[in-house]
Amino acid sequence: MTPEIARSDIGYELLMKIQQGTMAYRYRGVPLQKNPFDLALYLLLLDQARPRTLIEIGSYQGGSAVWFADQASLLELDLEVLSIDLEVPATVASPSVNFLQGDARELGTVLTPSFMSAVTRPLMVVEDSSHLAGTTAAVLQFFDPWLRSGEYIVIEDGILSDMRVAHLYDGGPLRAIEAFLEESAGRYEIDRGFCDYFGRNVTWNVNGYLRRL
Repeated sequence: MTPEIARSDIGYELLMKIQQGTMAYRYRGVPLQKNPFDLALYLLLLDQARPRTLIEIGSYQGGSAVWFADQASLLELDLEVLSIDLEVPATVASPSVNFLQGDARELGTVLTPSFMSAVTRPLMVVEDSSHLAGTTAAVLQFFDPWLRSGEYIVIEDGILSDMRVAHLYDGGPLRAIEAFLEESAGRYEIDRGFCDYFGRNVTWNVNGYLRRL
C-alpha cells in the first residue's frame, strides 16, 4: 500500500476544521463524534450489507451505538448492536443496544467462542477503540477467524495519519491495516466503493472499509 493511496483528498486545513465539528457533534444529546462523510457511508453500508449483528469496539458515551440502532430501524433492518468498552456508558436506553465491559486487546474474555458462534449473521464489526496500532491489530486478529465472506470490519480513524498525529498512536490504525492485509494473504479487500465514494479516502476511515472475501 503506497503512502499516496493511503492519503485523503481532504487538505490538512479543511480536514482540521471538519474535525472541530465532528468532535462537537451530538445525537440525541449524546456525543457521536462522527463526521458527515462517514455518517452517510455507514447508512449506505448498513443498507447494502444488511447486517443482523453489529459489534462496536469502543463505546465512548454510547452515541454511535444508539445511532447505528436507530438508523437500522429506519432501514427496517433487524439489527442487534453490541458495544464494548473498558467502561459501560450511561447513555440513552435502546432495546436494540447492549453495552458490554471488555478490553479491545482481550476480546476473547467477553466474546467467547460460544458467544461468537451464536451471533446472528451477517455480522459487521466497527473498530473504534484507542486507535493505537497494537489495539487495532488485536481487534483485527480476533475477528479474522469469525468473519465470513461478504462481511465487513470497519477500522476507524486512519485519518490520524493525515492529521499528522499517527506517531502519537504508534503509527495508528493505518499501520495496523497495512500489516494485517499483508499477513492475511488476500482474505480481505479494501472496499474502494466506500473509501472513495466522495473522493479518494474522503472518510475518517482511510482504507478502513474492509470486506472479507
